[in-house]
Amino acid sequence: MSSLSVILRALVPVAFVILLGVFAGRVRLIRPEQSNVLATLALDFCLPALLFGATATMAPGDWSNWRLSLGIALGLLVIFISALIISLAFFRNTLAASSLQALNSAFPNVAFIGVPVFTAVLGKSAMLLVVIGNLIGNLVLVPLTLILLAAGSQTRTGTKLRVIWNSLLDAIRQPLIWAPLAGLFMALTHIPLPVLGQKSLFLIGDATSGVALFATGLILSGQKLSLSLPTILNVGFKNAVQPVAMWLLALLLGITGLEQHEMILLGALPTAPITAMFAVRYKVYAEESGATILFSTICSIVTLGLVIALTR
Repeated sequence: MSSLSVILRALVPVAFVILLGVFAGRVRLIRPEQSNVLATLALDFCLPALLFGATATMAPGDWSNWRLSLGIALGLLVIFISALIISLAFFRNTLAASSLQALNSAFPNVAFIGVPVFTAVLGKSAMLLVVIGNLIGNLVLVPLTLILLAAGSQTRTGTKLRVIWNSLLDAIRQPLIWAPLAGLFMALTHIPLPVLGQKSLFLIGDATSGVALFATGLILSGQKLSLSLPTILNVGFKNAVQPVAMWLLALLLGITGLEQHEMILLGALPTAPITAMFAVRYKVYAEESGATILFSTICSIVTLGLVIALTR
């Protein structure tokens, strides 16, 4: 099977669900402003349930390769911090807007596009990479973004230390944070998750992709999308710079073979729709987030194909 066929098989269903959301919003079957309900469903129920079930059923030995986890975490953070500095220093955005610009530039769509792409390219063993990539992204980038969003809120008062502390507490209370941590605790302490519990969690967790992608389309239906300079920068960082950063970090950490391939492929994934979910919830950087997701996903047909062809 050709690289293009693999990518198209992975991306066409994604595009279909996003376009379905756009259609629903355009013909007013669902109002675009109601996307906040779907965002809450995806962020507070579906994805936390999926991550909790996945981490709770992992074997402790799955986390033995610390170099791969460290490489992925650094690859996400390097892009996030670079984009954050550029947004604050050059675009003069607020802290809240800058945090979402950084998240748009750094957070790969592991949950929704990673699953079909990794499975098609790497086989069944790719599910471990999906779990690790999702967990690291949600334990590194999401808390950092939530802290910055809360710290940048106009309603925050008090000393900087108190603002940071309150923001950290707000982040910890989010199901996206404590759910995978609770699952990881169960895995490391050998507490079994009953089969009935697994089925219950995965029943709602399996709805994550469809809900988030449909909500993304609904958000896009109510916006005027334009290819602005910030959007171009976000897409460039995510689709081109991050896979190169992953490759350089793999060389630095001595990661070779299949694991190096996995790191680079993860970095080449387009921007995750979770950025639009945060934009809707916090009412900031919504138009740029929607445009970044759209153009990053379109461009990933080319960039993912190149990465697969070059790393095979």
